[in-house]
Amino acid sequence: MLFILLTVITLLAHLYLERFQPTGADLLTASWSTRTSGKNQIDIGKDLIRISSNDPETITSAFQYLQQVPYGQLVMFSAEIKSHDVIKGERPWNTARVAITQKVNETHDQYLPLVVQSLIGTNEWKTYQEHFYIPPDAKTVRFSVELHHATGLLEIRNWRLYPVIQLTPYSWSRDIILYAWGVFFMILIGSCFYTQQKNFLLRFLLVSFFAVIIIGISLPGDIKTFIFENIDIQIDSANPLFSPISVLPWDLSKVGHFVFFLGFGLVLRLTAKNTGTWKVLTIIIMMACGTELVQIYIDGRTPLVSDAFIDTTGGTLGIFFARVAAYPFR
Repeated sequence: MLFILLTVITLLAHLYLERFQPTGADLLTASWSTRTSGKNQIDIGKDLIRISSNDPETITSAFQYLQQVPYGQLVMFSAEIKSHDVIKGERPWNTARVAITQKVNETHDQYLPLVVQSLIGTNEWKTYQEHFYIPPDAKTVRFSVELHHATGLLEIRNWRLYPVIQLTPYSWSRDIILYAWGVFFMILIGSCFYTQQKNFLLRFLLVSFFAVIIIGISLPGDIKTFIFENIDIQIDSANPLFSPISVLPWDLSKVGHFVFFLGFGLVLRLTAKNTGTWKVLTIIIMMACGTELVQIYIDGRTPLVSDAFIDTTGGTLGIFFARVAAYPFR
């Protein structure tokens, strides 16, 4: 009942409480610069930018530098983005990208990302929205639409970039809801200790998997992206034996979802071996759905039904392994 109540409150707050209020006009203008070569093409219209490239060795981009930068303020970016047959390059960031970056210093042409939306493969029109903070000491800020050492077609329309403030009612509701979910998760995992199985190792593993899952959903989107990009780089460069792994069409974050919930389901079943399977599966489903709902309020994260399905599948497979395997912790 507590799970259902929290789910309803979370969804209602998300649907009916406005988070941001605009405080200024659009920061983007109709003046664009371009970078292209060879047969790569850039078409810029009033409401549509289309970029295509067949050369993975080049960067093809349309960009502009912000003339009026709201330093030290929140900024909202929104756009509809579409990609077709985008093939990524050697590095994780070699993709089709829409990026807002700041210059590191005035003497070197190096930029650090504030917001990046990356796409690979074919994706139909989808609305992307992200807010971010422009540091008070930021240098030049650039907005770019680009195929960064990648091939394919990238399109963007209805783009907007404008300063905003976060509304107080939303902030209060977010803090209360996150606290309530935290209490619920602690009650949920705590109840698993009141079982007939008192093995210390199983309890330690159960808490460990639970902690990793909670830490994983709590990471802001930019930190999560940074971590998985570095893991990708390490896999790619650590050993030639791992090179086939790096080119597989796997999303490491999805693999993490599956693996950690598989471990959680396995250990939970072993810990609560005298509890009905449906009760254990219910705990898995509540964890999978609850952790996705929480991501509504984590910056840069998006709750996905597909992720909840992956989590539930991994947990269910863990329960199955525990049932068919011998119990080494008797």
